[in-house]
Amino acid sequence: MKVDTIYCGDCLEVLAAWPEGCVDLAFADPPYNIGYVYDAYDDDLPPDEYVAWCQAWMAACQRVLSPTGSFYIAIGDDYAAQLRMVAIKLGLHLRNWIIWAYTFGQNARTKFSRAHTHILYLTKHPKNFVFNDHLLRFPSSRHTEYQDLRASPKGRVPNDVWDEFPRVCGTFKERDGYHGCQLPESLLARIIMASSNRGDVVLDPFVGSGTTAAVAKRLGRRYVGIDLSPEYVKRTENRLAGVRDESDSRPEADCWPPLHVDFLKQIYRETKVIYSNLRPNQVALRVIAGALNARAGGDYYDADAVAAMLDKLYGSNQLPKLPNDTPFQARSHAKEEGKRYTRKVMRTRGRKQSIPTAESGLLMDI
Repeated sequence: MKVDTIYCGDCLEVLAAWPEGCVDLAFADPPYNIGYVYDAYDDDLPPDEYVAWCQAWMAACQRVLSPTGSFYIAIGDDYAAQLRMVAIKLGLHLRNWIIWAYTFGQNARTKFSRAHTHILYLTKHPKNFVFNDHLLRFPSSRHTEYQDLRASPKGRVPNDVWDEFPRVCGTFKERDGYHGCQLPESLLARIIMASSNRGDVVLDPFVGSGTTAAVAKRLGRRYVGIDLSPEYVKRTENRLAGVRDESDSRPEADCWPPLHVDFLKQIYRETKVIYSNLRPNQVALRVIAGALNARAGGDYYDADAVAAMLDKLYGSNQLPKLPNDTPFQARSHAKEEGKRYTRKVMRTRGRKQSIPTAESGLLMDI
């Protein structure tokens, strides 16, 4: 295995050539077997074949994980339960079954609209693993609503329902455009900061648009990625060429490093309190400063510095949007025509196989 490399090939074959225990963190966002159109993969296997294939790549990732390694798997509704059972069979230990809830979900007509993804957080050892809680904290409602000085000055750790990360939609600046399943960098940043340290090796066996590798590189981790598609590998390498390691960034005078600004934006998003309510709250600002310093790796910022940067971001309309954070403005809805979005590339097609059923035996027998 060569670190800081994107391999083109079948992850089962590539991982088989690597030594045991060479990876500290693995994140997998595999095909969900829902008929999605990929560049070099048929996302429509019979259910039993799909589960068997998942067991094979999960076992391959487990083998290369270090004894203290963590393994995150993003998966949809249809096979989340099956992959949890596979994890039990492989001896992996569930720390959390995370729900990533987002807006801009699928608009359904015959059922409730789906607007979430499952993320299984697994570890190789039941007790010995990396979890950097100090890099994840943000103000709790005790700080923001009550300014309660009895609350922990370090803030709180996120719960297992993540609704702070919007999907990467077509109009987002972050969107690369060639891969329809691109994940937000902020979501991967939380996972990578939580379960790895600087210099650790982060694996993505289905690298896709390259988000895992890009975030790992920016945060000072080493990365390895694998993908079947030569086109995805080439585009990921091009993306990585524009990313630099910012983990050693230090502020100069009043100039914040871009990574630290992004940390502050994410803490603001996690806090979920609009600027006008958060800005005068000195208790919350002190907690934000402490959380920001933990993520930045030094004692650089105090409450006044945080307040000044929030003012700057608010004045330039760069703060993340929160629900109901703008005054209501009446608009004319008399026009018959409005914005329309035309899909240029079909991302799904009709499926040949059905999802698992009780009759298939896949609900319990794996």
